[in-house]
Amino acid sequence: MLKLFEYTSSQKTLTIAGVRIGGIPGMIPTVVIPSMFYSKDRLVMNAETGDIDRTKTEETLSMLKDLNDRTGLSTMLDVVASSPKAMEKYLTYLVDNSEFPLLIDGSGDFTVNSAGILIARENGFLDRVVLNSLTPDTKEPLLEVVKETGLQNVLLLTFSTAALISVTKRVELADALVHKAQGLGLSNILIDTGVMDLPTLGIACKTQMVIKDKYGYPVGNGAHNAISTWGGLVSKFGSDAKTPALVGANLMPVVLGADFVLVGPAKHAPVIYPSIAMIDTALAGSLMESRMRPEKPHPRYLIG
Repeated sequence: MLKLFEYTSSQKTLTIAGVRIGGIPGMIPTVVIPSMFYSKDRLVMNAETGDIDRTKTEETLSMLKDLNDRTGLSTMLDVVASSPKAMEKYLTYLVDNSEFPLLIDGSGDFTVNSAGILIARENGFLDRVVLNSLTPDTKEPLLEVVKETGLQNVLLLTFSTAALISVTKRVELADALVHKAQGLGLSNILIDTGVMDLPTLGIACKTQMVIKDKYGYPVGNGAHNAISTWGGLVSKFGSDAKTPALVGANLMPVVLGADFVLVGPAKHAPVIYPSIAMIDTALAGSLMESRMRPEKPHPRYLIG
């Protein structure tokens, strides 16, 4: 049985566009990854062309930057797009108007994901983007784009229908994906253990612990999916239960050692960031007896 936060492999600390991620829980702040421009996002005016409400988008970016600074947490943005043109416009706008690393999230669409990678290379910000994601179903054309462009940052998604309720099979998927990523020359590997609903949140969190112990790569998951698919939440407990449920779901992987969390829509950030910062502070406290102390900036020094 694994002892909590005592790992058999050396824990890797990566740096992506100035953001550090990975290592012993409690030492490096959790990386929070809110989503922007997803389906029905109020910031999007036209999902096909990538037209956005720039005033509201600027307000959202300012809010995230403020939370980043006040909590000591780090931020990446999950940039969701449904067309190549939209992905290109979103990325170029965010590069010019924020300092956050950007996840290219075309929801498995080759044309959208490849457009994001290519526009990043052509405009000189390839080191600032992360492919979200490389999966067991990723086809050769996208792998060729990754290899040809020299992309270094990738999120591996250890999820499939066959591995839905199996930690063992998810770890096997991780084995295959890590091997493939290393073969492509990818140096910065993050691993998302995959959440669809409440039961798979538990499986994903257990999987992240096993994978972190085995490989030492930064791990996490999209815990918010457990709430967005919870059909009985509002009908049984009322709308007031949604916010605490969302916070609780996003805290679970952090408590169990996640290095990052995909937290869902950016509009929820004001309640999620302070909660994760609280857990980071507590985890840092658990290391004091071992005479381990996080470097500044860190929630331990900022939120009290």
